[in-house]
Amino acid sequence: MSAKSSQGGLSVQSEELRVVILGNTGDYKNKVVKSILDCENLAGVKVGQCTLHQRDRDGRRISVVEAPGWDRSSKQQTPENIREEVERSVSLCPPGPHALLLVIPVKLSEEPSAHEVTAAQTHMQLLSERVWKHTILLFACDDGVEEPQVREHIRGAEKILDKCGGRHYVLQKRSQSNELFMKIDDLVEENRGDFFTTQVYYELIKHKTQEASGEDKLRLRRISLDNPPDLNKDKGDSVEKKKTTESDKPLEDTPKIYMDIRQFVVILMGVVGALIGAVAGAEYGVSGSVTGLVSGIIVGLLIACITKCIYTRMYSRSLKKPTDSRVNSG
Repeated sequence: MSAKSSQGGLSVQSEELRVVILGNTGDYKNKVVKSILDCENLAGVKVGQCTLHQRDRDGRRISVVEAPGWDRSSKQQTPENIREEVERSVSLCPPGPHALLLVIPVKLSEEPSAHEVTAAQTHMQLLSERVWKHTILLFACDDGVEEPQVREHIRGAEKILDKCGGRHYVLQKRSQSNELFMKIDDLVEENRGDFFTTQVYYELIKHKTQEASGEDKLRLRRISLDNPPDLNKDKGDSVEKKKTTESDKPLEDTPKIYMDIRQFVVILMGVVGALIGAVAGAEYGVSGSVTGLVSGIIVGLLIACITKCIYTRMYSRSLKKPTDSRVNSG
């Protein structure tokens, strides 16, 4: 089974566990290393100012990097080379540690120090704000330290506890070795096997991810170009629409044609009436012809108007019926 970094790191075997120990000067970090490896006689390898310890435990390969101690008062008083070694420590167990243990000493003869907690916080931020997701605050106690003093140290470290999600462990005896190991495993499980990476490596992975995203977008554009829309289909629709419009056009022009016919009928009826009236009045001379002409025109126009009204009503009804049927069918 493998696990993968949240920043996109390389896969690692679940049987491997990588831990970095950080804290101020003193031998408390070394005590924590012995507890994790369950080994009294350590044989670490010096890598610069850091020490790399490796050992198989319960069928798992454990790598522990012990970073050099910083000044317990402030980051400014820590030498530049030590600060650089603190930053480099997380790269000595590639591709990155699963857990970082920030050690706060609980000494029998000393009260909690606010400066010590502040210095620890500022030194951890050398590794970026992402480090808190993988950090456990570990209180390493002297022999004989009682519970009230431990609680007082925990209260004094509230700012750091808020940053690392409240994860902490109190190490008082070597017999707690298995419990500490389980606490680290809980963190690894909480992060689903993800590990911490340096800022440089994180930015590299982020850049690679963005490049891959850009390639996906380009691939989608190429697919769009390879499968252009069917313009002929739209063209066919336009032709069909045009045909439909043209087929409807005679219907629109029909009333105009019939209107011209009706006007012709009125004129024709007037002329016919005038001729009939003139012929009928000719028996009475010129005055009779004129009177018959006028009367014929009037009678012809009346007949034409009556015929026009009757025809118009009949024609309007014939046009209305198909329209109503189309509306009902829609």
